[in-house]
Amino acid sequence: MRSMEPSEKTNWVLIALLLLAGLFAAAQFGKLTLTLEPLQLHYPEGGFFVPVLVSIVGMVGIALGAVAGSVVAGIGLTRVVLAGLFAGGVISLAQTTLPSLPFFALLRIAEGVSHLAIVVAVPTLMASLSTDADRPFVMGIWAAFFGIAMAILALLLPTVLAQGGLALVFAGHGVGMILVGLVLWPLLPSMPRETSSKIRPVQEHRIIYSTPRLLIPGAGFVCYTIVYIALLGVLPLARVLSTWDIAALPIISIFGTILGGWVAKSLAPERLVGLGFLATIGVTAVALVLRDAVWPLFLLFLVMAFIPAGSFASIPHFNTQPKDRARATGGLAQLGNVGTTLGTPLFVFAQQQGGFTAICLLTITFCTMGLAVSRVIAKRIK
Repeated sequence: MRSMEPSEKTNWVLIALLLLAGLFAAAQFGKLTLTLEPLQLHYPEGGFFVPVLVSIVGMVGIALGAVAGSVVAGIGLTRVVLAGLFAGGVISLAQTTLPSLPFFALLRIAEGVSHLAIVVAVPTLMASLSTDADRPFVMGIWAAFFGIAMAILALLLPTVLAQGGLALVFAGHGVGMILVGLVLWPLLPSMPRETSSKIRPVQEHRIIYSTPRLLIPGAGFVCYTIVYIALLGVLPLARVLSTWDIAALPIISIFGTILGGWVAKSLAPERLVGLGFLATIGVTAVALVLRDAVWPLFLLFLVMAFIPAGSFASIPHFNTQPKDRARATGGLAQLGNVGTTLGTPLFVFAQQQGGFTAICLLTITFCTMGLAVSRVIAKRIK
């Protein structure tokens, strides 16, 4: 490791490698989300509990997200990134044995800790490696990491499953995480640790949720995650969509997120979040009126992606110290996991009761809430 110096030039190579680390962290979700059918076939006795294995990682984020920032700052960003990658790799390799369901669940809990460590430390480190001018764009790139990973997995997993089944999926993921860690080890800068601190979970929650500049990144993001993940699941149930249409939606959102990061170079992140919510409300209304047209759904996923781009850009925009950035990222991770956990059941229920109309109205409702909350908190900062 080398010492950390002020960023006079954005280190794009290291940022690309850190993004790769983020893709492997996202795959900790995706490798089970996209292999649920073979997983259920392997564990026929598991029933409803098998899909819960996917959610365990998110549950860890809900439970520990708010304290993760202080833990990361106390241990040190580079140490946490490397520990998260190596631990995640070893855990994934252990999963290749396809152990009993209770042991698999324990491995998923440990994997949730690894995932949280990476997704809190990596964007904080990326922000420190970027110039002021490039930082919003870098955060926009990071905000697309989940969508990029899911798109790559959707392309690769059918072939990998055909060649070696679930064991090969887990082995490839584990080896990949370890290799990325080994590549990053000599390249990551050495960053100071916060030495103050004993971690107090109640106090950490109070600090994050009572400090507007720490709360604002996650305040809008939670409404976005409620809508985004749920729409990917319920739109195929409510509309006649081709396989290409379904695959195109997350890919379009990737481009929208990166575009949003570029726009954030000249537009304040809280305004970008507001623009994303307003545009999503407007396009959803168009989709409701033109319910037989597919193009409004494509446009919807494009403009909705401005919200995560602005949310991640607001972390370094409003917080200059690494510890504060880590805290804000931890709060965002916690609220984001709340959204991904609650969104799908709510939207499935809405779809069952009122079809596509109910889905659109619920989308508009959550986006209106996100817009209102984000504006109130932004005014408190100023």
